[in-house]
Amino acid sequence: MTMRRRVAVVLATVLAGAALSGPPALAVPGVPSPIFDPDSVSWLSLRDQTSAQFATSFATHSKSYLIDDLDIDTTGGAYRVGSVWQQNTDKRGWKELRDLDDAGFHAAWVEASNQGMRLTEQETYLVGGARRYAGVWVENVENLSWTSFRGLTSAEFSTKFDEQRRAGRMPIDIDVYDTSQGLRYSVIWVQNAENLAWALWRDLTSAEFSTKFAELQRDYRMLTFESVRTTAGQRYAGIWVENRNGRGWVERRDMTAAGFANYWHRYSDEGYRLVAYNKYDTAGGVRYAGIWRQNNDRPDWALKTAVNTRIQAELDSTAVPGVSVAVFHNNQAKYLRGFGFADIDDNVWMDSGHVGSIASVSKAVGGVLTMRMVEQGLVDLDDASRDLVPSMPAHHTHTVGDLLSSRGCVGHYGDIDTSGFDNVPYATALAAADEFWDEPLVCAPPDYHYSTPGYTLLGAGLEAAGGDNIKNLVRTKLTTPYGLGTLAPADLSAGVRRMTEYTTSNAEAPLENKDWKTLGGGIQSNVYDLGRFGAKLAAGQILTQASLDTMWTAPDADSNYAYGWNTGVENGHQVVAKDGSWTGALAYLRIYPEDGIVVAVMMNDRSGSQDAAQLGRDIGAMVLNSLP
Repeated sequence: MTMRRRVAVVLATVLAGAALSGPPALAVPGVPSPIFDPDSVSWLSLRDQTSAQFATSFATHSKSYLIDDLDIDTTGGAYRVGSVWQQNTDKRGWKELRDLDDAGFHAAWVEASNQGMRLTEQETYLVGGARRYAGVWVENVENLSWTSFRGLTSAEFSTKFDEQRRAGRMPIDIDVYDTSQGLRYSVIWVQNAENLAWALWRDLTSAEFSTKFAELQRDYRMLTFESVRTTAGQRYAGIWVENRNGRGWVERRDMTAAGFANYWHRYSDEGYRLVAYNKYDTAGGVRYAGIWRQNNDRPDWALKTAVNTRIQAELDSTAVPGVSVAVFHNNQAKYLRGFGFADIDDNVWMDSGHVGSIASVSKAVGGVLTMRMVEQGLVDLDDASRDLVPSMPAHHTHTVGDLLSSRGCVGHYGDIDTSGFDNVPYATALAAADEFWDEPLVCAPPDYHYSTPGYTLLGAGLEAAGGDNIKNLVRTKLTTPYGLGTLAPADLSAGVRRMTEYTTSNAEAPLENKDWKTLGGGIQSNVYDLGRFGAKLAAGQILTQASLDTMWTAPDADSNYAYGWNTGVENGHQVVAKDGSWTGALAYLRIYPEDGIVVAVMMNDRSGSQDAAQLGRDIGAMVLNSLP
């Protein structure tokens, strides 16, 4: 590094005397870097909360997390709080206080300082025309020298700027606000113990900010950002700090609320955490800005560009509204991404968190549930179905294993009229099975005949063996104990981020209750949890190896369909997979068990030529071929 980069780089302009008004700047604790800028850390962010909502969140999270950034605004007269949280890795003491008047803030400042804490964030805002202040203090474990100022004129700010720079401190927070006496400035300075190069620019037009951003982007990362509306137009400011560890970062500004949400999820998928957030007024309305920091190795995955290209080609060539993909290797998420739209009309981008039907991939989940219950001694694959459910008509001579492997000779669509089953709230699989079990078998068990209704009979047997309804069995034996979150029996009333399902010409498909076929096609998930389900299986975290071997071995040569899964070999490597589709949904899960590779794909339309299974196979081949 050159001598110029070893010393503090100070780049500043002086704000002109135009009238300004606006919210506080973004701010983060900044230093020490190993604590407040780790390579990876748990995080969360909250946006546009009322005071009461924020208080509830604070009580929930403050024991394990601390606030990186606090943003309070009263844009439009509504009190709202935005906050960014980071895991409190060294469990240092900290506190947050808000809605203080000038004297109250000063008293809190003195008290915290006497307690060995330093200020990392200060906010000012108007509530009912009265100025209020908020602050975040952290325990000054490193004993860094620091100071802060409020209510500075522009000239006073410049004087303090030079004074603090000479004292070896760096700014971590700057705030500009309008008062009846004119513009005032607040700033927090802290000892630059790591000798980090830094830069501060203020009063930039949008074009000037873009130019400065491009100049600094390679060697610096943004620590803070601010935008204020002035009579001369929108103005921007920021603090940049040397990006010594070279980790990736992203900053976006002037976003609508919907745009901010889209990018929040996009960057989270791509492996970034939000570190700073700002909401501000512009001539065009309220806008948002955010700074994201690389939080894992996903941004550096060698196959990222190739996989992006393949998915985009699927989107472009088929006009499918949205695609979400997850790739895991050795139980680690290597790739998460959504393409296209989860909701076209509302301009919601698809991401890995959007929940949809996994259709017949539910059968693979049913296979795992059954093997879990086998391991628990509740059921056996050789158990006769009628021994478990004596009320089942006598012609059902199949076993649990026959039903699970589609060798129970139960009719499929076309053999059994299921048209009246959708949107009927069946409390149990047994109740749904009673609707059609009088229908004759279509062959003699254990001949192979793929059947979705057969999985409803399987569910009835598992209910008898497990002493609970099939939905609860899935939740208590898979979803909850393995932290699979959204992978659960479909619940259309639940408050999840659901992808809109589409039919021909992007017409919205109606959501339908599929209670009658929970294990045959009635499970929902987002692609992240579907991928994690596969990854946990491949890692041996759900079933023993003996159970996996059984589940993934076809019982005869009639078909490669084993117990809920299709089986095969690719270039000498074992492959297991399951696809699913119905109106408005395509899903696919592909696992290379011996290689620890998992690919999950979900789409929100099946009316065109799009092919989730082929996309999953292509991505799987890319990963397999990349292995040494």
